Amino acid sequence: MVNLIRGLYSTIREGLYQDIASAIPAVLKEGRVLDVGTGKGRLPIRIAQENPNLEVYGVDISSKAIEAAEIQTRSAKLPGKIPRFQVGDISSLAFEDDYFDLVLSTYSLHHWPSPLAGLNEIHRVLKPKGQAWIYDHWADPTPEAMAGIRKRFGMANYIFARMHMHFVRHGITSRQASHILKDPALLFENGTAKEHDLSLLLTLKKGPMNRR
Repeated sequence: MVNLIRGLYSTIREGLYQDIASAIPAVLKEGRVLDVGTGKGRLPIRIAQENPNLEVYGVDISSKAIEAAEIQTRSAKLPGKIPRFQVGDISSLAFEDDYFDLVLSTYSLHHWPSPLAGLNEIHRVLKPKGQAWIYDHWADPTPEAMAGIRKRFGMANYIFARMHMHFVRHGITSRQASHILKDPALLFENGTAKEHDLSLLLTLKKGPMNRR
């Protein structure tokens, strides 16, 4: 049963990675992309496969995950620049100010000691007018979102999604997302929250001038 659930979850997760990689060219043709909480590096590898002109980085607090990401990168067939990985903590990213054009994170927000502090650290490393796309487990998906899972991924994954609601204890609710976006201490000039399958997506945009 555990392996079945993992397999069904992998289908949804890989669908998300594909969606992200396919969406990037609409906002970025060249530049630097950072994946926070990259795990085994699947998302940076997917981005590098489809966007060879981008410089892609991945950071994770786990050294074992970074080792696995580097191994997978070496075995992948990449047409352009090779993703770079390093051990890193969202509370203090080892990059200079205004370094990235786009920062991504999938399913790691609920692990951050302080989501607000983590988002403000992302703001620091983003270039003016840069964007952050932060995805996390959606703790209270709507019936429409559940129906969308069934239509897109089939009945088996729909059943998994129902099970997901019982077994995934960490995530973010729509109310929590709204609270984060409205916090006066958030440095981003504007942000929105919307559903994406079983994820809640926070899209944040940095203004043209640095705000400290």
